[in-house]
Amino acid sequence: MGKSLTLAVIGGDERQVFLASLALADGHAVRTFALDRANIEGAAICSDAASCTEGADAVLLPVPVMQGDGLLRAPLARTETDVMQVLDAIPAGVPAFGGAVPFRLHARAVQCGVRLIDYLSREELAIRNAVPTCEGALQLAMEQTDCTIQGAHVLVIGAGRIGFLLAVRLHALGAQVTVAARSLRDRARIESAGLAAVDTAQLAQEVHGREIIFNTVPAPLLTGEILRALTPSCIVIDLASMPGGVAPDAVPPTGCRVIHALSLPGKVAPRTAAAAIYATVTAILREEGVL
Repeated sequence: MGKSLTLAVIGGDERQVFLASLALADGHAVRTFALDRANIEGAAICSDAASCTEGADAVLLPVPVMQGDGLLRAPLARTETDVMQVLDAIPAGVPAFGGAVPFRLHARAVQCGVRLIDYLSREELAIRNAVPTCEGALQLAMEQTDCTIQGAHVLVIGAGRIGFLLAVRLHALGAQVTVAARSLRDRARIESAGLAAVDTAQLAQEVHGREIIFNTVPAPLLTGEILRALTPSCIVIDLASMPGGVAPDAVPPTGCRVIHALSLPGKVAPRTAAAAIYATVTAILREEGVL
């Protein structure tokens, strides 16, 4: 794959564990921090971020990088870590990779002279991530409903990479699928795939009678007015990144459940998700001349 690098893998879930294993298999030296509960054979375990990143050629942060009020997302760590302290520990000029990086972390990275790259902005990773996200959404729908996907009246909000792929797979399973999209172009693409399409502006008229609603749009489209029109037994599975697609003041009717399903690739297919991240990171490192 090229020359051997020293990679610092910090925080994260099982995706980071598989990511470290892939790097080790390619002959890279790997140091880890905030992955205390993981067993990564061949990796050097560090007790702090500074020792982990010292002399590293690149730093691999999790997706999402941050959780709560400024904490590093590290469900496999035994203690909490301030994410700003991690950024401060990265040597200037060293590229750092992470997913769903908020603006304030980018701003802090600039102050520290760190090149912080959000790999989720790469089209190839977004496309690869759509598959485990859709499979996880289908699994969640099957677990949380008392009916089959076949024959179910389903509404998918959004026709991006995830929304379109999810709609096609639901249709293949026999669901009666309608996709809400803003643009005429997207609605034409949906109809050309044999699916029903509606304008997102018509959501209030389209949600009634749906058994399952999947939202993929990271904007509060599901207002209180729209939620009040839901069938009480309806389940809403929100796949959008925070704050999601449900308005903060919106209250679903009694019996209707809203599930915010974040980081599905890491929950249902961490090995596949890690391979996609690794391919993207190595591609960027080659582009930058690091690898």
